[in-house]
Amino acid sequence: MEDHPLLDRLARAGRVAYGIVYGLVAWLAVALALGDRHGTPSGQGAFQQLAQDPVGRIALWLVAVGLAGLALEQAIRFVRGTDEWPARAACGGRSVVLGVLAVLAVRSALGDGGGGRRTPQGVTVALLGLPVGPVIVVALGVVILGVGAASALKGIGDRWREDLEVDGRTGPTGALITVLARAGYLSRGAAFAVIGGLFAWAGVTHDPSKSGGLDQAIVRFRDEPYGRWVILAVAVGLACYGAYQVARAWYLRGR
Repeated sequence: MEDHPLLDRLARAGRVAYGIVYGLVAWLAVALALGDRHGTPSGQGAFQQLAQDPVGRIALWLVAVGLAGLALEQAIRFVRGTDEWPARAACGGRSVVLGVLAVLAVRSALGDGGGGRRTPQGVTVALLGLPVGPVIVVALGVVILGVGAASALKGIGDRWREDLEVDGRTGPTGALITVLARAGYLSRGAAFAVIGGLFAWAGVTHDPSKSGGLDQAIVRFRDEPYGRWVILAVAVGLACYGAYQVARAWYLRGR
C-alpha cells in the first residue's frame, strides 16, 4: 500500500502546498518586521492572504487539497508503516497538523477564515483558567520547544537526505538543496523555540499576555538592537524551508 503511485503523488503535491504556505509565512513575517503589517505570519494568515482575490482563492483550494493529501499519506505511514515507533509517531503528529491546516485552508477559501479564530493568547487565557492550567501551558511550551530542537537537529544532521533521490543529493542541485534544507530547518527550529519559550514563560508567570505566536514575537523583538535583522534572517530561512519542500517534492524518493 505504501508503494502505491497515488500515495507518491499525494506526497509530492502536499510537499509543494506545504512549501507555498511557508513561503507566504516568510513574506508576511518580513512585512511585519518592516512595520508594514499585511497579515499574520502563520498558516492562518497565509490562507487569508490567498483568499483576498479570486485567483488566490483558486490557489487556496489547490493548497488545501495538497495538504489534505499529504495528511492522508502521513496517516497511512503511521498506521501501516514499518519504521520505528518514534518515526511513526512523528508521521501521526504531522498528519494531525497537516489535517488542521487543510481544514483552515478550506475555511479561508469559503470566506470563514477569520471569524472565531482562537489566537495563541486566547488559548493561553482559556488554559490558565483551568485548575492545572499553568502546568498545561508550560508543558505545551516544552513540547513546542522540543519540536524546534528536533527541527534544528535535523538541519544540522543529514537524515533529511534519506528521502531524496540521488540527483537531489549530489552535484550542484544537491549543494543548493543542502543550503535550503539546513537554513530552513534551523530557522524553523528558531521560530518554534521562540514561540515555545513564550508559552512556557506565560505558564510560569501565569500571565497570558506573555504568550503569542510568531507575529507577537516579531513585534516584541523588532525594536531591539539588531532585532529586525535577526527576524529578517529567520524569515529568509523560513522561505528556504518552503523552497526545500518544493525541491523535496521533485526529488522525493519512492518508497
